[in-house]
Amino acid sequence: MKTLRVLHECSRQTLFSSISRALASAATTTQLHKLHSLIITLGLHHSVIFSAKLIAKYAHFRDPTSSFSVFRLASPSNNVYLWNSIIRALTHNGLFSEALSLYSETQRIRLQPDTYTFPSVINACAGLLDFEMAKSIHDRVLEMGFGSDLYIGNALIDMYCRFNDLDKARKVFEEMPLRDVVSWNSLISGYNANGYWNEALEIYYRFRNLGVVPDSYTMSSVLRACGGLGSVEEGDIIHGLIEKIGIKKDVIVNNGLLSMYCKFNGLIDDAVSWNTMICGYSQVGLYEESIKLFMEMVNQFKPDLLTITSILQACGHLGDLEFGKYVHDYMITSGYECDTTASNILINMYAKCGNLLASQEVFSGMKCKDSVSWNSMINVYIQNGSFDEAMKLFKMMKTDVKPDSVTYVMLLSMSTQLGDLDLGKELHCDLAKMGFNSNIVVSNTLVDMYAKCGEMGDSLKVFENMKARDIITWNTIIASCVHSEDCNLGLRMISRMRTEGVTPDMATMLSILPVCSLLAAKRQGKEIHGCIFKLGLESDVPVGNVLIEMYSKCGSLRNSFQVFKLMKTKDVVTWTALISACGMYGEGKKAVRAFGEMEAAGIVPDHVAFVAIIFACSHSGLVEEGLNYFHRMKKDYKIEPRIEHYACVVDLLSRSAFLDKAEDFILSMPLKPDSSIWGALLSACRMSGDTEIAERVSEQIIELNPDDTGYYVLISNVYAALGKWDQVRSIRKSIKARGLKKDPGCSWMEIQNKVYVFGTGTKFFEQFEEVNKLLGMLAGLLAKEGYIANLQFVLHDIDEDEKRDILCGHSERLAIAFGLLNTKPGTPLQVMKNLRVCEDCHTVTKYISKIVQRELLVRDANRFHVFKDGACSCGDYW
Repeated sequence: MKTLRVLHECSRQTLFSSISRALASAATTTQLHKLHSLIITLGLHHSVIFSAKLIAKYAHFRDPTSSFSVFRLASPSNNVYLWNSIIRALTHNGLFSEALSLYSETQRIRLQPDTYTFPSVINACAGLLDFEMAKSIHDRVLEMGFGSDLYIGNALIDMYCRFNDLDKARKVFEEMPLRDVVSWNSLISGYNANGYWNEALEIYYRFRNLGVVPDSYTMSSVLRACGGLGSVEEGDIIHGLIEKIGIKKDVIVNNGLLSMYCKFNGLIDDAVSWNTMICGYSQVGLYEESIKLFMEMVNQFKPDLLTITSILQACGHLGDLEFGKYVHDYMITSGYECDTTASNILINMYAKCGNLLASQEVFSGMKCKDSVSWNSMINVYIQNGSFDEAMKLFKMMKTDVKPDSVTYVMLLSMSTQLGDLDLGKELHCDLAKMGFNSNIVVSNTLVDMYAKCGEMGDSLKVFENMKARDIITWNTIIASCVHSEDCNLGLRMISRMRTEGVTPDMATMLSILPVCSLLAAKRQGKEIHGCIFKLGLESDVPVGNVLIEMYSKCGSLRNSFQVFKLMKTKDVVTWTALISACGMYGEGKKAVRAFGEMEAAGIVPDHVAFVAIIFACSHSGLVEEGLNYFHRMKKDYKIEPRIEHYACVVDLLSRSAFLDKAEDFILSMPLKPDSSIWGALLSACRMSGDTEIAERVSEQIIELNPDDTGYYVLISNVYAALGKWDQVRSIRKSIKARGLKKDPGCSWMEIQNKVYVFGTGTKFFEQFEEVNKLLGMLAGLLAKEGYIANLQFVLHDIDEDEKRDILCGHSERLAIAFGLLNTKPGTPLQVMKNLRVCEDCHTVTKYISKIVQRELLVRDANRFHVFKDGACSCGDYW
């Protein structure tokens, strides 16, 4: 019995912990309502802890009515924790009168408040500007001996500041035995709000003398005080500290800087003020404004070198070469001594403005060069694609100064760009000798370099040997897994990343979701979608775009539409992803409707959007609509068609059996047709049996001599279908001689979180005998339905019985049979295939869907096929 009680207690604790975590991570009101219902169902709605959590969560979602409903249902009686929760919830939502009424009710029922009661009550008094109530509350605080509480003290300072009673606010502040940054910020902000700028700065300097690190709210208030006093020098010092502690990019701080410099604008009357203003404008990104001020200044005062370099940097950011040259000439004619730092800035300015020669001249003319000088010039060469020059300069650098980690990161990135593994390894050896291996930025670059140069093993070795890893490390290794097409490793890496306590960011999600798309791993995709909600990334447009693509490639067009509908902001990529998804499922009319809605929303389609819509029309037999979009590209949007648009039109005409028109279209193209163009026509010829055009097209492809194995296989298949086995053997020998390899056909499916892979003709997998037996049984049923094997899709010179056996061994048939054996009758079945489904397998799958009365979803290399009741969603356009 004791053991059972212990187990029951453990189970109860696990349940409580799970619900608590779910409440904390609930990202929408829908999720919260579901959890609330679960809590009521489990009989936990009278739990003080869960009631308080629900009150707080409803308040967070701006639903104080529900908070109050939970409070009343919990029968709070004398539990001060619940009363505190509801008072805090009402105050948080601006219902100050209601909050104070509830506080009065606690006094009526003689419920003793605690230190957690008063901060919310004091905030409510401040919100109502109810001085009398505030005074009585303060007296009650002192009467109960809570005057020394930090949080009550902070609330009182803020309240008296709002009442403009700064003496009382200061008195509370001075009497506090313990203060935190909020205490100081509250008083500084109070002085600012009432125009007491000097007093605000006095408190700030006291604060700094104690060694407390200010936060963004402190600096925002102090900047306001500097602006109010017109203290340019003081503002410059504060700006310097902001740069030092790294909070410049904070929105509140940045707005404070802009506001301060705008107030200074009318006060500058000496060279120091001008220099401060110009540098300040440049540092906060107001480059054009800083240049205008500079032009005004040079008419009255001589700027210092720091101001000059700030303006040069502004020119670089704006790409303003003309003004950059003017400033450089001004430096020379005004007799400025151009030190190393100024020269480095000049090199970068000319590089950003696209003048490589001027960068070289500045570099060559430097008397003293530091590592920044060499790195700047090497980077200039890399950015301009002058890789040999970059390497020559690197060798020269070694004779003058010691290269640093920045040098090696740039060169490793260059080797990655070039795919030069030998150079990457050489640089890695140098890094090891110089002790840079422990540098996290260097290691991240090495992980990326090895993966992109095809050495995933070395990439993993660097990753595993890293003593410390940051979010960039994890994102790099996950992206490397995608690049090397090791999708399972990518999923394991994100799981390990979370286990090690690293929180994914948007870059992680954008890296891992394509893995789910490639594997059609819908379960993992949904888990990652849940993680996106928890992290609050669902409103990011790029994340939404990738989710639309992921769901469409995982067999759920409905979920793609759902994600699309929930997106508040949509760009051209969003609409294109949806149109492309519709195309994959043969929903051409939906794609056409979406394209029209995109145009109506004022989104201008780009060349990718036109590829998507013509593709969608092609896969739904919408020939006229597809041709219309092709003509509209140039006519309405002035987009010059690219080779991929021509390929889509050829595919559009070919799929609908307009082979002569497709050939004429190719011959009339202003661009030279490539293998993809002829390949689209050849594929259609094979399907229609048009041998005359097929042979002409095959000759064109052979003449182009492409490196893509697929085109040779396609030609070989055409000759095989025509029974020209000598040509087939010749093509196959050519493939072998060129060192090309044909991708073997394979299919895979996920059942109960496990992925099963089937190769064409393979006999070594679980339940092979059962699968073979089921296929034999289905063959008899197929024959009764009128199925006759199409032997032209067996591309070998063998007898007919052997051809039938080969067809039965196609990977998708093995996968379907295995799925039928291992899933519940009547449930949908999803199969993925790496190649295009052959016509015979397409026919067989239609029959099987009718015989077993199940929906069969098959994704091949081109699109999705939804087989149901003997028909396919593609309408035989694939």
